[in-house]
Amino acid sequence: MRRSFLVCTLLFLCCCITAFAQDKKVVSGTIKDSNGAFLPGVTIKEKGTSNGTMSNAEGGFKLSVPSNAVLVFSYMGYAAKEAPASGPLDIILSEDNKNLNEVVVTALGMKREQRKLGYAITELKGDEISKTNAINPVAALQGKVAGVDISSAVGGPQAAGRIILRGAKSLNDKDQPIFVVDGVIFENEVSDNAVNFGNVLKNLNPDEYQSVTVLKGAAATALYGSRALNGAVLITTKKGVARKGIGVTVSQTVQLEEVYKTPIELQNTYGAGLDGTFSSSDPEALDWAGGYSFGPKMEGQMKKVLNGELRPYSPMPNNYKDMYRTGQYYNTNVAMEGGSERGTFRLSFSRLNNKGVVTNNEFNRNNISLKASQTISKYLSADAGVTYTASKTYNPDRQGGDYTGQNLGRKYVYVFPRNYDPAYWSRQENYLAPDNSMRPTGSYAGADYWYTLAYNSWTRRESLLTGYVNLTATATDWLKFLLKGNMSKENTYDQRKDAGQGPNFSGSVGYFQEGGMDRLQHTFTGMAMITPKLGKDFEATLNLGAETWNSGIGQQYVNKTSGGLRLPRLYAISNSVNAAQIDNKPLDRKRINSVFFAASVAYKNAFFLDVTGRNDWSSALTYLTGNSNNSYFYPSFSGAWEFTESLKGKLPSVISFGKLRASYAMVGGDLNPYQTNSGYYTDSYFQGAGSNSSLPLMKIYNEDIMPNPNLKPSISHSLEFGADVRFFNNRLGFDVAWYKTNVKNQILQLPVSVESGVKSRYINAGNMQNTGIEVAINATPIQHKDFTWDLTLNGSHNKNKIIELTNGVSEVQLNEDQGVRVIATAGKAYGVLATPYGYTRNAQGQKIIEKSGDFPVQYKRAVNNNIGNITPDLNLGFSNTFTYKNWNLGFLLQARIGGDMFSASHQYGTGRGTTANTEAGRDAASGGITFTDGTGRTRNDGLIPDGVFQDGYTITDAAGQLVDLSGKTYREAYTAGYVTPLTPYQYYGMQGDWGIGIREYSVFDASYVALREVSLGYSLPSSLVQRAKLNSVRVNLVGRNLGYLYNHMPIGINPEAVRNNSSSAFSEYGSTPYTRNMAVTIQVGF
Repeated sequence: MRRSFLVCTLLFLCCCITAFAQDKKVVSGTIKDSNGAFLPGVTIKEKGTSNGTMSNAEGGFKLSVPSNAVLVFSYMGYAAKEAPASGPLDIILSEDNKNLNEVVVTALGMKREQRKLGYAITELKGDEISKTNAINPVAALQGKVAGVDISSAVGGPQAAGRIILRGAKSLNDKDQPIFVVDGVIFENEVSDNAVNFGNVLKNLNPDEYQSVTVLKGAAATALYGSRALNGAVLITTKKGVARKGIGVTVSQTVQLEEVYKTPIELQNTYGAGLDGTFSSSDPEALDWAGGYSFGPKMEGQMKKVLNGELRPYSPMPNNYKDMYRTGQYYNTNVAMEGGSERGTFRLSFSRLNNKGVVTNNEFNRNNISLKASQTISKYLSADAGVTYTASKTYNPDRQGGDYTGQNLGRKYVYVFPRNYDPAYWSRQENYLAPDNSMRPTGSYAGADYWYTLAYNSWTRRESLLTGYVNLTATATDWLKFLLKGNMSKENTYDQRKDAGQGPNFSGSVGYFQEGGMDRLQHTFTGMAMITPKLGKDFEATLNLGAETWNSGIGQQYVNKTSGGLRLPRLYAISNSVNAAQIDNKPLDRKRINSVFFAASVAYKNAFFLDVTGRNDWSSALTYLTGNSNNSYFYPSFSGAWEFTESLKGKLPSVISFGKLRASYAMVGGDLNPYQTNSGYYTDSYFQGAGSNSSLPLMKIYNEDIMPNPNLKPSISHSLEFGADVRFFNNRLGFDVAWYKTNVKNQILQLPVSVESGVKSRYINAGNMQNTGIEVAINATPIQHKDFTWDLTLNGSHNKNKIIELTNGVSEVQLNEDQGVRVIATAGKAYGVLATPYGYTRNAQGQKIIEKSGDFPVQYKRAVNNNIGNITPDLNLGFSNTFTYKNWNLGFLLQARIGGDMFSASHQYGTGRGTTANTEAGRDAASGGITFTDGTGRTRNDGLIPDGVFQDGYTITDAAGQLVDLSGKTYREAYTAGYVTPLTPYQYYGMQGDWGIGIREYSVFDASYVALREVSLGYSLPSSLVQRAKLNSVRVNLVGRNLGYLYNHMPIGINPEAVRNNSSSAFSEYGSTPYTRNMAVTIQVGF
């Protein structure tokens, strides 16, 4: 009986299994995005089961499921989609920036559902960054994230840009967020030098970006510790995906950069001269002295130039633009990937060659990357990656007051008269003498520029090696352990070659300089991840961890010749005429040890609470006295209430989603090492040319800075409230955030008395506050089967105030250039512009005129500590994307409203008569007054300055009588016959002369609206692609920096031409011209 029962049971089970097998089938298909591009790594699951797979590199998949199954397709950043398992499927997933169920990357690489977060976060897809072809990722974010203020890089394709999240927070220009690439931390190092070689970020490969996440608030970044005091930008790179065989993707980008406009408008009517005449000593020659353009009208007259040759005295309207070339950008990227559900890999290689618009400026980069993951066992998995980059930068463009003769912009506003002919003066015989020395015509003929261009160079070679290893051990279904390690090793080598300017390249000016730096940093993190089961209504996670970070393990050196080169153009330190200068020192070492926790609790899938805490021990705050302040703890609290979940069925149907959020956080900050103690290192001094001997020396770190053994960490207190509400089935959404941040105990470097033997000292002082509001609006006005229109508008306003400094300190100077300063004063806003060269005004606001030693009169100068503010009032971004079948068209507008800048080009161009504003009043047609000057010459270029004479201003009239002009306007005095009009040289010199000019005259509101980006993309239909035995073909056309719809700056001054990327940067001087980029990218998948 028992045997019969067993036989029947086995037969029954066999029948069931057979029936089940007969009811299953293999479903296949392809998955694309709304632009027609294949999506790899999409998760496909049989609904209600764990049965699933992932799409391969060509978006293809196969899955065995019952015939009546429903498949669920999900992918990060895209709306999930369901489809019945019937026949070959062609699935299109739409991007869903409004779907808060998506998983985003947060601090320490933790993945969280965005709807559960109690703070603002913005994530961009990697394609949005890579399609811009920006070498530095900072530029690619411009206009796309609320609360972010970005300044474009100047100085060449390699140059680094500036990014500030939610306002400047530091009084020492330490305001840049960290960049975290697969866990490896990089700093966006900024520079206020005239030469911008960029920073380590230029060595990243944007083609490998999977996503870029911007963490703006302290609650979002607290787990990164003091390094993320100013926010963080997380870059997650592409990893391998499971697929059949090996997938290959090849992309090629060609981009041209066109110079379409000078950075300031120049006049093209008057050429070399001071007083509207040719040379007084030789009527056949030009008065070229000083580079002034107050000469006669240019009408093609044949006149002698600086070398004595006769040349046409003619306008050169394009001479500035003609000095530049069309920039060229070529980027090739090849990626291979494959694997199974147990392990994947991705190998990529890219080569970039970018020639800038400035002759001899070039940036080349080679990048290779390998990433792999493996499920080793049921309990252990691993993923690892290694990336190596080698790059070389040639001759960055010079900016600002760079007096080496290489700043072209400065040349054209301050040195070259408007009749300067670059095609003529660039001929070798015009800058190089027969004995190979530089022509004595010098700077005013551009000999120094052309000579340097031909014989001198400044290059930098860099290498960057990064790697990471992550091990995940699963102990139980509620306990995991994670061990992470990462490292980066940077190496730079600079080489500067300068030929002497004497006969056969001799002379003491020639020199050779080389320098370099090796820096290693590494981080090790251990973490326990606990997910206890608390019942139906509660969910909880707890992460406990410890971390150690070490940086500065390496060496830096600068070696240079002295007194010229013994053998011309032999560039070696041993070729120095005098004893070479040798400086070697170890890099500043720094270590931060940390412990941290992160706890999350959810109640009824609607209420979410996060609490984090971190304690850092910083070596930079370790003291010899034992009174250590190097340990500092900072917590964060954030919460969110998804009220549409709690009030489900009780709200109007138009509300699709709603969440309120709030957070409070503290973050500590330290400083560079060796500020609290005096450290020592061994150096050597090279004793002479050709000598191999050296003398070991003991040197002090930061010997000009007085150590302060009582420094404490600065602390940031940040409060944030926000709301995220969506309407009409997520087709209209509003995200609003308000924040307030106070950074207290600012670490300031202040000057001390000379008698102390040092120059400065660090102290704790100050309380700096930022308050602001951010708004992001997302909408889909049209959503049709074949056509979709998506738009995004983001805007932010930040108000910064210096709450207090410290006793005995009334102001702190943040920056200075050409007599204009940026200052911080207690009780006032950050970034106030001040100058001792301001206008003196009377009670009625009229400018005061006084006597002058150089001109008939000049404006009386006064110290003015409020001539503007560098902080913008509003940052805006507005993007639109139109999708029709396999086509997509998009554009991005970006605006900066408010914020002042000082234009030295306008200042000195006015004084030199080169800029367009100086054309007014040069003849009767443009408003000039007819008068007879002191030489008896009748002229029609008289000008009347705006202003009144100071008290006590007297003159002697024609009758010999003393006349008091106190309080009279210049025009009143002219009408009464007491004074004559000023010549253009005198009139414009009162405003813009280097010596007596008024800097306040050239401070302007730098508001603008820019057409930042236009893109057009097309994906070939699958039918055509498959005939060619390919998996995908896509073509993108992208235009960047196409022009300005509005520019508030006068005479076309470039509002984004601030000459360096420090937080307090405010001035431009001789910037590169306006350029636009046009690119085509072809991507083919095999």
